Amino acid sequence: MSRRFFIKFLVALGLGAYLPKNWAEAARLDELHTPQDGYEPLTSVRFLRQVVTKDSRSSRMIMWESESEENFLLEWKMVGEDAAHFSEVERRDLIYFCALENLKPESLYKFRIVAGERATSWQNLRTAGDGEFQMIIFSDSQCENYNVWQKTADTADENFPDAELVVVVGDLVDNGQADYQWRAWHFAATKILSERTFAPVMGNHECYGVDWFNALPTGYLKQFELPANDAKKFGGYFYSFDYGAAHFFILNTQFAELDALNPGLQDAQEYFFRRDAAQVNRPWKIVFMHKDIYDYAQDKFNDIAERFLDLFDELEIDLVFTGHLHTYRNRGKIFARKKSARGTTYVLCGRSGDQKYVEPPSAIDEVTYKNLRGEPENFIALNVSAAEIKLLARTVDGEILDSFTIRKEN
Repeated sequence: MSRRFFIKFLVALGLGAYLPKNWAEAARLDELHTPQDGYEPLTSVRFLRQVVTKDSRSSRMIMWESESEENFLLEWKMVGEDAAHFSEVERRDLIYFCALENLKPESLYKFRIVAGERATSWQNLRTAGDGEFQMIIFSDSQCENYNVWQKTADTADENFPDAELVVVVGDLVDNGQADYQWRAWHFAATKILSERTFAPVMGNHECYGVDWFNALPTGYLKQFELPANDAKKFGGYFYSFDYGAAHFFILNTQFAELDALNPGLQDAQEYFFRRDAAQVNRPWKIVFMHKDIYDYAQDKFNDIAERFLDLFDELEIDLVFTGHLHTYRNRGKIFARKKSARGTTYVLCGRSGDQKYVEPPSAIDEVTYKNLRGEPENFIALNVSAAEIKLLARTVDGEILDSFTIRKEN
């Protein structure tokens, strides 16, 4: 019996957790390392991810890591066509990346990584259209034991196989400059990121050094080649993109961590945000940012709200998703800093990792988990069409936390 067959046999029996560590990793990466067409396995490739671009209808950033220096090429083709294309690959340290451009909207492609006579398996790449799509939203995946993040991500992957876009609303890892944390995070996210578009959000834990003092987010910026924002000092700190019927703004709330190290974030970001919002041609405007707008200890809006709430009213943002507090809360609509029948809908995303906090209930929340000390890991599935947005928040065990629909008014 070959080792590969033995690994598959144990995994099929649900005994994968009892494999030696290197065997367990091999089992999780087995699909990626099983090529077709007579190629040998390209086993040096790991942590494959498809990173969002400015226009996901026609482009995608493919990234992966390898501890060996190889002359990789990216082979890709549209499903149904015989002709294959080969694109050159760039490298930074151990991270490789390749931008695919001039793709056709709402189309299915396949790609694989090739080095000589070795290759990975073919991976799916689906370009966005202009209409309906489904996405998955996580927050605060930071862990001591990344098996917890892996279970959350795999549960979402299994239950929402048609989701095209994935967002993690900051604090992806516990320490942004610790390489072992990024390796553990990527390994846990292997299934959900290999064939979906990924949009990360910077959190405060991405801005800590290994000494736990504030630091520039070099680890985060190295992991993801992100859409340009034309801010010379803040490339990758914030960005925006179109996907289907929505325009997304990824904003940065790490003023406390970054202002002394790289001043000017507020002004640069607001300039970008206003200019970008003025050019939106999608029905929905949706914001993701890490730190929340509310201070539960004092039961009032906080300094992040002071910076953003009036701006969200002015720019007519439809939905704002935040994280940081590791609990799910639905605030409904807020306008002019008051609960309202109109205005922006605010959702505080729960945690997807193992770091548990407890925040008290508040009248600002329309939905709060019944047992705050026992709130499990959870995530959000969001269905977006031109006419409406449907949200479903659920735990890893299948309990429904919340569901609601927002309809676009003429």
